[in-house]
Amino acid sequence: MAVYATKFQGAESVARYQRKLGNRIDRLRHEIERDFLARHAAGDLFDCTIGVGRFIGILPKIRSYSGLDLSQEFVEYIRQNHQDVRAYVGDLMQAIDEPDDRFDCVICLRSLSAMGSTDTIVREMVRITRPGGLIILDYGRKPSRATLNGQDVVIDGEDIDAILATAGVDVIDRCRCDALLTRLKRRTRVFRFFDKGLGSYIPAPVLLALEWLTAGILWERQILVARKP
Repeated sequence: MAVYATKFQGAESVARYQRKLGNRIDRLRHEIERDFLARHAAGDLFDCTIGVGRFIGILPKIRSYSGLDLSQEFVEYIRQNHQDVRAYVGDLMQAIDEPDDRFDCVICLRSLSAMGSTDTIVREMVRITRPGGLIILDYGRKPSRATLNGQDVVIDGEDIDAILATAGVDVIDRCRCDALLTRLKRRTRVFRFFDKGLGSYIPAPVLLALEWLTAGILWERQILVARKP
């Protein structure tokens, strides 16, 4: 957790993260996540890695939004820009500072893959979810290795379906994603073509339709929705 989180700490962390999500491909990936969350998330929501709050105010069925992040800079950004949101600094490798059965929906996106101890984090997410509530998280299709801040880290190295089953929740939906769009992003020249080149004139609905057509075969990440009994 600490290795991954240090990528988003420091005076320029908010600006760096916003630049990271500012390209066209990542904006489209965000739209996919937003639309999927909007179908499921409702009531009181807790975001386990609130970041810059990219889902705040855009999920129509959310009554209240709370969350934590290990980055003090992200938390301060949320407090300054979303005064109706309760945000605080916290470490997911420790117990979440919330009571049992507190939230209708608990989410964690674009974070679990690199943290490790996924079973511990999922158990805490389940603990603070109300009976009948939803846990929404994402995880990659197969393990890989990466270097973060000079340290070798295993990405997506755990069996997420087994972890959810052990936690006693039932998976009720999943969105397979990061197919064509992810491949476009990896190829520098192709990425530039679609981001700011002539490819930027291709309408977003066309690219999203191609993403959905290829997701069944090429998907590299899935967003899972699990219900707490």
